[in-house]
Amino acid sequence: MYEIHLTNNQQLLPIDQSVISEVVTGTLKAEAVAGAEIVVALVDDEAIHSVNREHLQHDFPTDVISFLYDSNDKDEPTPPNNIQRGAGLWIDGELIISTETAIREARNYEWNPLDELRLYLVHGLLHLCGYDDQSDSEQAMMRSREREVLKQWNLSPHYQ
Repeated sequence: MYEIHLTNNQQLLPIDQSVISEVVTGTLKAEAVAGAEIVVALVDDEAIHSVNREHLQHDFPTDVISFLYDSNDKDEPTPPNNIQRGAGLWIDGELIISTETAIREARNYEWNPLDELRLYLVHGLLHLCGYDDQSDSEQAMMRSREREVLKQWNLSPHYQ
């Protein structure tokens, strides 16, 4: 149902692949995604800065960048309340995540860097499912879904 590939190109945060798989699977199930092939690349700030500059023309490091390579038509219609925008989708995508940013931000918000990483995974996956955060209303909807999904791990995001 879900194929998950992890590329760990960083040395700053010890990562157990099962944590990544659990969060990816949990998020995709919460969104009712029919199937997915997801690549998760863990990098440092220098690497994500380069990707951000090259692909998005943003000259700074960031937390997570999502690339949607393919998303087949839905097997079922989107629910009328816009919840589960991923429902029925088949997704092929990649998340690039800076563990260096996760460590720094976790210190700022006084929680575990792995929890910050979980937030970035959920956020990036929701982008692949069709959520956006470019307008106030879309950002509110995305944050609401993040809070719902993160409850699986008894986490409450720091932006509340």
